[in-house]
Amino acid sequence: MSTHRQRVIRADGRTLNIVQHRGHLSYCYTGCCCGRIERGYAEVPVDVYKEEWTRRRIRNDVHLTKGGCLGPCVLANVACLVFDGQSVWFHSVNSAWQVRQIFDYIESMLKADRFMKPPAELSEYIFNYYDWDVRKPALLPDAVQQPQPAGGLMLLSHADTDLLTLAKARELLPAELEVSSYSLNALRSEDQIEALLAGEIGRARIIVLRVHGPLSCVPGFERLRSRCVERGQSLVLISGTGELSPEFSQTVNVPADVIETAARYLALGGINNFIDLCHFLSDRLLLTGYGCGPPNPMPEHGVYLPDMDIATIEEWEQRSDPRKPTAAVLFYRAHRMSGNVGFIDAITQALEARGMNALCIFTSSLQSKEAGKPAAFQWIEGRADVLISTLSFALGEINAGNVTQAGEAITSLRQLGIPVIQAIASGMARGAWEGSRRGLNALDTAINVAIPEFDGRIISVPVSFKERGASGSEGLYVAHEERIERVAGIAARLAALRRTSNSERRVAFVLTNSAAKASQVGGAVGLDTPASLLTTLHAMRSRRYKISALPETSDELMQCLLERGAYDDRYPLDPNHAERFSKAVYHKLFLAFPEKTRRRMEDFWGQPDSVCGESFGREARPDR
Repeated sequence: MSTHRQRVIRADGRTLNIVQHRGHLSYCYTGCCCGRIERGYAEVPVDVYKEEWTRRRIRNDVHLTKGGCLGPCVLANVACLVFDGQSVWFHSVNSAWQVRQIFDYIESMLKADRFMKPPAELSEYIFNYYDWDVRKPALLPDAVQQPQPAGGLMLLSHADTDLLTLAKARELLPAELEVSSYSLNALRSEDQIEALLAGEIGRARIIVLRVHGPLSCVPGFERLRSRCVERGQSLVLISGTGELSPEFSQTVNVPADVIETAARYLALGGINNFIDLCHFLSDRLLLTGYGCGPPNPMPEHGVYLPDMDIATIEEWEQRSDPRKPTAAVLFYRAHRMSGNVGFIDAITQALEARGMNALCIFTSSLQSKEAGKPAAFQWIEGRADVLISTLSFALGEINAGNVTQAGEAITSLRQLGIPVIQAIASGMARGAWEGSRRGLNALDTAINVAIPEFDGRIISVPVSFKERGASGSEGLYVAHEERIERVAGIAARLAALRRTSNSERRVAFVLTNSAAKASQVGGAVGLDTPASLLTTLHAMRSRRYKISALPETSDELMQCLLERGAYDDRYPLDPNHAERFSKAVYHKLFLAFPEKTRRRMEDFWGQPDSVCGESFGREARPDR
């Protein structure tokens, strides 16, 4: 019996331990020919397959599958055995004797604990559906003629924004200066680096490697470096995190001052700096004469207007309407420098369509401060009614495994005095997100949901997804229009709420009730939810929220709530507290749900007309 297991995280996030098998026996049953006696083919001994597999108790070693078409119809009935990484194909398996011979063969391999050739009894029923044994293997890279460096430059980087910026800069470079790029995030094995060495990398004279981490995280780096030495190519090594690690001195045919200048061009970013970077490297290492300017510092933080290269807050104010509420939108400077701002433009349009001003601010990081506050806040404070942040992580320091104190970082957010919405710029592809039962992957959940919550941000939904561009090398953050509309709606309502006096606001508190028992309402480990709720209500009343008389104790508060309806039959609804609304209103609300949701509700509870009378109320108990 197999004792090997693999931990697998299912699409819904649940972790399972899966038993790993030695082999797999599959036989054709529901194909176009196998077992089709009405078409003149022999019957498949289905019952014998199942009986022998069960009788021999090998289900944890070899799995059995009854499936569709497996192979050529002229050889029906077909079966395929995979054992220890080798495959054996059987044809014309028409009798119980043949099936038992196959299972005898499987048992003999299990006893020997290795793959063996099929016995003589089965030899006449064996064929090979694959060409693995006869196809000539491809020649290894060393055995084929390697391309000779012809000129040009290739950038390999972990930062997709680098590749996007280079793609835009390439349009403005001389036609004879060949420039290409590749994402290190897509480099998973040494086989891939070998393919690149035989292709694009092999043709480039200058290779720029910008690594976010140690060089060991680049598969096949040593192979890349040795090939550059052999061919006389220039290898420029640059740390994407700015670390001065000795290992980045392993450059090939590149002076130290060239490394330093190239690193500055890349760190400062922007299309113009990337153009000058290409000219600079070509002039210094290939002895061309394009000419270039020095690395041009770009602002770390600033105001973004789509039709202006560099905008000021005064220019934004000239365009804004002071009578309208304003939503500030925070995004990373790297997106601004690379021109990857399509999803920001989409957010802007959605906000303006809802009658709001959109104040878009780019920043390198909220950790970059001026006068003790994040530098980007200087344009937001006093101007915005709500803030939409697409930044990852948290402003404050997270103390893993212990209590995280608010600190001055949270004080900065509190001083803004506005709600902060976390709009998620996902690093996933949209198709992967839509196909996953758990939605965001673990990385996105950590850096865009769990950690930002420590800042008190209101977590919303993904507004963009990272998709590959036409060249397949750079990642674009492509807007999700429907999700952006939702975030814009949340922002508009929060902005309107901010301009509403406390006495006119309506606030709902939703308490958990996972076990459907009255004793579990508001249950939270180590916390007293009813007491916290009562304290909050007192604080709200002191701030002029309209709250009627409050009970003296939290127990009285919970009793009052339960009288208004619960799933626990020990607490029946007090008819005097029933909330009712007309059937017409219910139908209007019901029809606003998506069709799939309506069908599920009808499957559980029936048609709305069948569960209630002239009006709907909690006493109707539609959940029953």
